Amino acid sequence: MKQPFVSDLITSEDSRIHWKYLEVADKIVLDLGCGLWEVSDLEAASPVYFKNKGAKKVIGVDLNEKDINVLKKYFDEHFPADGSEFLVKSITTTNDLTTLITQYQIESIKCDIEGFEKVMFSIDKSQIENVKNISVEYHNRQLLLGLLQTLKKWGFSVINHSNFTYASQTMGVITAKRD
Repeated sequence: MKQPFVSDLITSEDSRIHWKYLEVADKIVLDLGCGLWEVSDLEAASPVYFKNKGAKKVIGVDLNEKDINVLKKYFDEHFPADGSEFLVKSITTTNDLTTLITQYQIESIKCDIEGFEKVMFSIDKSQIENVKNISVEYHNRQLLLGLLQTLKKWGFSVINHSNFTYASQTMGVITAKRD
């Protein structure tokens, strides 16, 4: 499978740069890997960024309990009663992911789970029929190729391919949508 043309560059972990092509307005967003990482300004954190872009609610998942607690507190103060939830959870199986998608009726997915994105490859198209938009960070060519095959199988079209300027050239983000 041919790699799509790189149309943008990612220069930082700031979500306004990293995830700018993911459509989230009026959608329930599953934010896999929602931790703060190198982000010090909470406005640049992915759950806050998505909410400010008009997400109906955000379901944030990360292993870092401290970051989850910071995000819960921020959302309680800034977006009270919007229905957003934050979970300390690992995504290591396809079932971990499909359970969240079904339980929360997810419409848009951001995925940055450090190589475990491969659990998506076993999901059947019928298990994600509500999902219309997806952005996935990949860390190597094998993951990129698997991701591209999976998106095609699900009926998604790639709308953007961004590469990192501060990491390996085999790292980037694929954003796709389905009508």
